[in-house]
Amino acid sequence: MLTSTSPLPPKRYSMWEKNNFAYDALIRLVAHRNCYNPCQGKPYMPRIITSRHREGEIERARLYMKSRLMLPTIPLAMVTLLTGYGALAMMWFQDTLTAEALLGSTLLFVLGAILGWGHVQYERYLVKASPEYFARKHKLLEAAKAYRRPKRDLPTEGPHHRGRQWAIPMYLVAGMGMLAMSIWLASKVGVYPAFLLPWAGYFNAKVIFWRDLFVA
Repeated sequence: MLTSTSPLPPKRYSMWEKNNFAYDALIRLVAHRNCYNPCQGKPYMPRIITSRHREGEIERARLYMKSRLMLPTIPLAMVTLLTGYGALAMMWFQDTLTAEALLGSTLLFVLGAILGWGHVQYERYLVKASPEYFARKHKLLEAAKAYRRPKRDLPTEGPHHRGRQWAIPMYLVAGMGMLAMSIWLASKVGVYPAFLLPWAGYFNAKVIFWRDLFVA
């Protein structure tokens, strides 16, 4: 005898099961997006940068800046300072040093020091914002000192940060301004002080405002 069977009632899921299903679907979606890059067409694993790794990169960047200060910043600071003020001392011995020349030479030195201070502030920002760039250059420098072939090529691009497109124009404006000031005061303070004292202020300011590299 045939009996009619009624359809089974739809299965009811509890609130916990519904949340569990939604959570599982979200996990699968995130895992799929993290393990496949549609732009490159190949799987990749996301890079995890820990705080300890970040601190190591910053320390290597500071070591690279310290090596840059040791050579050539400090020797250039001494040479330009001694040569520039040595020329002023010769003018004083020859009784040709005027108040206008002394004021102009001081202005040139202060202008170079301001530019050096500004460059140090920018370098400090780069060390915090893009330490991996300087850390990589430090590794290449250490490999060159040990006569070893570096594992990676020299970075050709500069560090990436917000406002980087204005860095080179600002360098050009500062350099042209310092050159114009030197040419304008060359006839009043002399050729050597006019062109060497701005660089003396610049290099000595970099050494002074980066002095924490030698203390730490």
